[in-house]
Amino acid sequence: MKKKDDLRDRLFKVTSDFSGPQIEDPFPSLEHWEHESTEEREPNSLGKREHSRKDNALYGIFKTKYEQFRASTKNVSEGGVLIDPEIDLSFNEYVYMTFFHRKFNIPVHTNGKIVRVDSDGVGIQFDQAIPVMSSV
Repeated sequence: MKKKDDLRDRLFKVTSDFSGPQIEDPFPSLEHWEHESTEEREPNSLGKREHSRKDNALYGIFKTKYEQFRASTKNVSEGGVLIDPEIDLSFNEYVYMTFFHRKFNIPVHTNGKIVRVDSDGVGIQFDQAIPVMSSV
């Protein structure tokens, strides 16, 4: 079900920007979009990301409009996190987060938006960079 929802969200994102001819014959446009989308998801490199990632597990509490859950991060950067939640989440969904780590004087509270949902996990981009995340 998660893959079906992910596909639906991706198709909606693409087709909402189509012009008249693209709506009549969407397949070349979808193939072009899929190629661009694949290039954007290539592994991390300093040229493609503003903040470098670290493969560290941070314990967090996450809250969406409809769900609250706990999860550990798969990787962390000043700009966001990758998690593997046990619930289905949707692209562009807004998330409130609280992170705990022994290097933090107090828990870190932040907000962000889901920018990636695939088999690797759920990528959440913070609304603002959090420099203390680089210390983890």
